[in-house]
Amino acid sequence: MRFFAIMIVGVVFGLGCPERVVAGPWNSANKIGDIMMVMSPAYALGMTIMAQDSVGAMELGGSVLAGQLASESIKLLKLEERPNGRDRKSLPSGHAAAAFSGAMFVHKRYGWKPALVPYAMSLVTGWMRVKARAHYWHDVAAGAAVSALFTWILVDKYVPEGVEVSADTSSFRLGFNVKF
Repeated sequence: MRFFAIMIVGVVFGLGCPERVVAGPWNSANKIGDIMMVMSPAYALGMTIMAQDSVGAMELGGSVLAGQLASESIKLLKLEERPNGRDRKSLPSGHAAAAFSGAMFVHKRYGWKPALVPYAMSLVTGWMRVKARAHYWHDVAAGAAVSALFTWILVDKYVPEGVEVSADTSSFRLGFNVKF
């Protein structure tokens, strides 16, 4: 519950901060975006630790790394100037790619309900990057798409050890293996 309160305060501050605060590279919107970019994958890593899911932790690392490498490689093409005019590396948003990697990992591995929190963090990340004039909304969407691609390719659904699920066209079975 404390986490939600902190996130709400950060979002409200970021949405309500005056434009002069958003002007520089170390503004509050940038800081909130930077924090949320890391919090989403950290949340996902925490879920793998709680589930004692070492395979999931490796898949998370691989999908985040692949998404970041792809995002940075696309940026080298210099397809679009940032809204603040700083450089031509606006498309895609690497912050959004990192944040959405964590959210999409949780969604694919553990289901959509536990992914609501990291999706909220990812949306805040994207909002703050746009508010800081570092990206356009389509840059954020492109970053999310890049991370989605690698997450859905590299991450498998989590099945707890000792649970076996099998299905075919004529039946569905759920079995438990217990070791003593």
